[in-house]
Amino acid sequence: MNILLIFVVLLGTYFIIKWFKDQQKTPLPPGPGLLECLKITWRMLRKNDIHLMSADLCRRYGEIFNIKIFSENIVMLNSSRVIRKVLLSSQYRDVTNDRPPTFVKKHIVYDGHDIVLRNFDLFHVKLRKIVHRSVKLYGDGVRVFEDMVKNETKNLQNHLETSNKTCIDLDRALTVSLLRVLHIFLTNEAPIDTKDVCETIEEYDHFINVIFKSSNNMVLTKFPWVRFVPGSLRQMWINTKNAQNRLNDLYLNPSIIKRMKSHGKGILGNILNEAVDDEEIDQDCIKGILSNMVVAGYLTTKGALSGFFLLMLYYPEIQRRIQEEIDEYIGRDRDPNLDDRSVMHYTNAAILECLRFIGHIPLGIPHMTREEIEVEGMRIPANATIICNLWMMSHSDQVWNNPDDFVPERFLDDSGKLLPIEHPLRVQFIPFGTGRRNCVGESFAKSRIFLYVTSLLQKFTFSPGENKLARLHPATWKPNAAMQPDFLNCCIQTR
Repeated sequence: MNILLIFVVLLGTYFIIKWFKDQQKTPLPPGPGLLECLKITWRMLRKNDIHLMSADLCRRYGEIFNIKIFSENIVMLNSSRVIRKVLLSSQYRDVTNDRPPTFVKKHIVYDGHDIVLRNFDLFHVKLRKIVHRSVKLYGDGVRVFEDMVKNETKNLQNHLETSNKTCIDLDRALTVSLLRVLHIFLTNEAPIDTKDVCETIEEYDHFINVIFKSSNNMVLTKFPWVRFVPGSLRQMWINTKNAQNRLNDLYLNPSIIKRMKSHGKGILGNILNEAVDDEEIDQDCIKGILSNMVVAGYLTTKGALSGFFLLMLYYPEIQRRIQEEIDEYIGRDRDPNLDDRSVMHYTNAAILECLRFIGHIPLGIPHMTREEIEVEGMRIPANATIICNLWMMSHSDQVWNNPDDFVPERFLDDSGKLLPIEHPLRVQFIPFGTGRRNCVGESFAKSRIFLYVTSLLQKFTFSPGENKLARLHPATWKPNAAMQPDFLNCCIQTR
């Protein structure tokens, strides 16, 4: 009894001392109280829409606020200004670019043996450089990339022209084409069995997109044993691992590894050859990078293109303006190339506005503070999770006039030229992230989007016809980690 009493007194004394010390520290960012945090957690588990809830929270607490979820500090950054400051400035970047421990990191992506979920260190920098060298979107590599995409856009055009249907499933057609490009990008080989490639990558990306949702990843991170309990989360775990094994069997079987090493081309060929002389690049690392590439190389671009062509169905006058610009600067016969971007101001503005409007990556991948920092008079503790709310960044009515309207002109100056990247409005928009952990495939994604948009609108006009359109506003789309319209059925007319 005396021992129990001593224990209770010591425990009580500890919490009292801790409370007094906390009172003397710089305060945490403002945020909702305990009861509201519980309500927010419950809503996240049911709807996974923290990006939508943030509008009200921003009005009440400002650009930086803190939510307590399962007793952990989740610090939300809700504007380009604070995102750049916390992640990019020399004052903070050395301690704000790690990744928090999560279920997906530990159990899906080989305990962070990859690029996306690995903590920031010298090896992370090395892996990014290897991938950048592999992409080769500079010098002669630009022409190789254009030829690769051009061949696939030609195949897509031929498919649309010979489909014998005025109404098509454009979403499916884009999927097959983009996955063929991704396969060539990985292996430097055209797929022998397109159906197998598409099914394998689609299956894996689907389950990663679902399990990486904030709600699912949060529950599994806090209670990893749930994956062994019969129910939806266990089935999700099993499906994801099965899809992952199928992906590895497709791209890392002995036959393809031998071919990749022999020619050393494509991302896989480069990585495999680097691994010969670098023991740090082990099998888990190669599998992790493969996982990164098939997710980032497909889901984000697919969501952007599906969203873009849905917007063209809702805004035919904008589609016509893009086609007029294509006719003026490219014509009907010459294939578009990346050099055309410098004169295609309206097209570039429409693509930028599409990325802003759809906000299809609503939340950045979480960061973690390596040590305690103070930002604008607020304390962010060590090991706190930092989430960049990209949705709020691109939909704040404090920055964007009528943010729920699709207006490409907002990215043009008075003479119709694209606003320079240093323009205050462009600075407000960072769809591919910023700093040391910005999207490693940004140039690859932007280049593909431009070539697909110009190649398809050069040859076709898209209209709804009798088809029901998916809902326009992305706030109504399924809130996965990467969002896209539910469907994209439309009619096509050759120009």
